[in-house]
Amino acid sequence: MINKAFFTEIGSKFGKFIAAEKRNITKILVSIVALFLTSFLIEYYGFGRQFNQYRFLFILSIGALLLIFYALRKKIGERPELGFLAVALICGSLLVISEPHKYISWDEQIHYKHAEKAAATFVSGMFFRPNTVSSSYSIVEQKKIDSLVDSQYKKPLTKSSGYGFSYDDLPYIPSIIAIVAGNLIHLPYHVTFTFGRWMNLLFFAVIVFFAIKKMKSVKMVMSVVALLPTSIFLASNYNHDSWLTAFTLLGLGYLFSELQQPDKKITWREVAIMIAAFVIGLGAKSIYFPLMLLMFLLRPEKFTSTKQYKKYLLAVVLSILLVLGSLLLPFAVKGTGSGDSRGGSAVNASQQIRFILTEPAAYAKTLSNFMLGYIDPRNAFGFTTFFAYLGGFKNYLFYLVLAILALVTFTDKNEFDKNVASWKIRVPIIIIYLATVALISTALYVAFTPVGSSGINGVQPRYLIPLVFPLLLVIGSSRFRNKLNKNIYNTAIFGVMAYVLLQGTWDLIISRYYQ
Repeated sequence: MINKAFFTEIGSKFGKFIAAEKRNITKILVSIVALFLTSFLIEYYGFGRQFNQYRFLFILSIGALLLIFYALRKKIGERPELGFLAVALICGSLLVISEPHKYISWDEQIHYKHAEKAAATFVSGMFFRPNTVSSSYSIVEQKKIDSLVDSQYKKPLTKSSGYGFSYDDLPYIPSIIAIVAGNLIHLPYHVTFTFGRWMNLLFFAVIVFFAIKKMKSVKMVMSVVALLPTSIFLASNYNHDSWLTAFTLLGLGYLFSELQQPDKKITWREVAIMIAAFVIGLGAKSIYFPLMLLMFLLRPEKFTSTKQYKKYLLAVVLSILLVLGSLLLPFAVKGTGSGDSRGGSAVNASQQIRFILTEPAAYAKTLSNFMLGYIDPRNAFGFTTFFAYLGGFKNYLFYLVLAILALVTFTDKNEFDKNVASWKIRVPIIIIYLATVALISTALYVAFTPVGSSGINGVQPRYLIPLVFPLLLVIGSSRFRNKLNKNIYNTAIFGVMAYVLLQGTWDLIISRYYQ
């Protein structure tokens, strides 16, 4: 099914793609490189004590976006993935550069340590970051802190032992590449730390770029979901949420592209990419495995023969079992354990499971009450315009993002959407959406919530991000025809999302810097 010819074909198609997109991608990457070079030149040489490099880079980012929007003015209508790539990389790079040199995202310290330990299995002489590092919004003071940290970690430590790379470490690949590269070429430690964040952003943006490119419609819906400020914030820090979001979007992009074209025969290359995307992405959080069930929506008519369809079903089943195995194996080997200690002393996983089984009606009421509030769009602030420990955006920016989400959901439609507008598609997606939310909530009820509690603790709003796109895909009507000029429509949407990202970054980070 997959042989040398398959990989040769992939290489050939990738080469043709790079040749065709060379000018467009070059424009974007040149802007990003210029942003980084300017940042480092300013940092090391400066322009006097009164010069605030972050405000300068903020203005530079606005200029770069305006230039790219102008350069893409005749292409962005048909190629919105280019607009996404520009906004994600420029706004995300500004965020990466300006973020404090400390752990600012959810559990970032834990994720960085995982990435660092995994990197230490590939190269000897690693530098290890302490548990906490002070950070300052004073530019002068931060330079002193960075110099102190760099000098403390110039001497490499012994290669890590007793740690092997595993399936769960897949989301850390971008960070590992950056940390290994930084150590090999002896970058200052704080630069390596920042480089690791940026590699996460780069992987996220490129993977989502290909997901958007594959879709036949609702490209702007996927673009806006991926450009949610919280999505870009996660992609700009150490975590595994952005890896999960990017690869599930890639898998969904390939799946829904096929559903949008019922008369087109699917190829094994497309099958392989789709299944691989889900398997690789769910290495981050296998609790989202119900999303893989959507692959059963492909009907026998999509395949050249019944035999091919049966092989496809077998491949899907085996891939789901692989992901499920990674979820269930720890419980089979170690048992349920006592739960997460961060949930408090009243947490006990074994007793909580016993409570659910003996009081199913009580738990069903608790679960349904929690889910009603959790998925309420009015409570979407936590996964749309929230920068974790740095705080949230101003209310008007949140409502602006909600308005853009609603706008693209109901107006980003074309003739291809009639093939996914039936209730045979909608119902399974809604069921899987609710089932996944229920699974996540139950997992946190068991591991993080006191036994018998009438509420559920630890369920973060950001857990909804990978589920937003498939839900929005089936909302609205395919009969609506957006007659606006696509170039103007797409540019306006990307402009608003860029504005929200830049304004939020200014309010929560850049405006706080001083000499």
